Amino acid sequence: MPHLPEVRLTAKGWRWQRTGHPWIYRDDLAAPPALPGGELVRVLDHQGRFLGQAFYSAKSRIALRFLTYTDEEVDRGFWEQRLGRAAAYRARVVGDSSAFRLIYGEADGFPGLIVDHYAGHFVFQVLHPGMERALPVIIEALKANSPRSLTLRNDVEVRTLEGLPLEVATIWGELPPLVEVREGGVRLWVDIRGGQKTGLFLDQRENRVAAGAYAQGEALDCFAYQGSFALHLAPRCQKVTMVESSAPALARAQENARLNGVDNLEPVKENVFNYLKNAAKGGRRFDLIVLDPPAFAKSRRERQAAAKGYHEINRRAFQLLNPGGVLITCSCSYNLSEPEFLEIVRKAAADAHRQARLMERRGASRDHPALLSLPESLYLKCFILEVL
Repeated sequence: MPHLPEVRLTAKGWRWQRTGHPWIYRDDLAAPPALPGGELVRVLDHQGRFLGQAFYSAKSRIALRFLTYTDEEVDRGFWEQRLGRAAAYRARVVGDSSAFRLIYGEADGFPGLIVDHYAGHFVFQVLHPGMERALPVIIEALKANSPRSLTLRNDVEVRTLEGLPLEVATIWGELPPLVEVREGGVRLWVDIRGGQKTGLFLDQRENRVAAGAYAQGEALDCFAYQGSFALHLAPRCQKVTMVESSAPALARAQENARLNGVDNLEPVKENVFNYLKNAAKGGRRFDLIVLDPPAFAKSRRERQAAAKGYHEINRRAFQLLNPGGVLITCSCSYNLSEPEFLEIVRKAAADAHRQARLMERRGASRDHPALLSLPESLYLKCFILEVL
């Protein structure tokens, strides 16, 4: 077993590590080591006792990301075992879908790595130099699954915080311009190289399928992107209005509608806040509304402005819903907790002079498991409410 560099924590850092959180911040190191980013190190407490092995970052505020709490060798067999566990878990929880997340960072024991699967095509996002070093071994292990292609979507800004270059590249096989995937009864075109995230917002997959069970009458899908929610609603609705500010996303939504033989989707290119305000003034009414906005609070500094934004769109939605109507409202802002988001929605209903009952509290799809010791992984909130 190779000799690894050692990094010692302060007493304060040791107390933090005992909470189980898999990250150690730079301020909690006894002395920052002179090591390049991505080194695997042995972590010791303030008294020199072994705590585990972690990837070191030379640039990020998060100095250590724990990989294992045992003194085992991190070799090809180590990664193959973890990959096998991740695949076995997805085989249990993913059903009736050809698009899902195979590896979800720390929750699967791969700190700083995301791997998504789209109908045989694998997409990687590598967010840490430690995983960048380990990637060749992981790729070779994944090739045993006979993938149709392997693509790097390393174009997220968090890589720059780690001193890593931005790139998008298909490194194995052939990737067509669009890949067709199935999500429940819906077929979708996915642009793996250019779409948001790695092509789809896979964390909402189960919530989109669940939304179909509530579909009724005339529906409104806000922040519709490429129509994923709308297509699950369409079979049981008279009409679904899709509001989205991106013309290319709306064009793809219409392509997805044609792929599914759906002709009751109405695309509207407009700012959602403006649309909701004008719809309320015009006396429009809907039987179901989906609110699936981007993260309004990407940092704690943005919490107050985000709360106002969430309150505004939810208040308008309550105003626009018929009695018996359904609101499916979401937040992917980690910096607003579920209780805080629920309170925002409660106030929005009260300010709209509507009574509502909570029918479901949902989160990310099960292929995005949350690690209890990593609150940051409990970011997605989805409430399904009925207006009385």
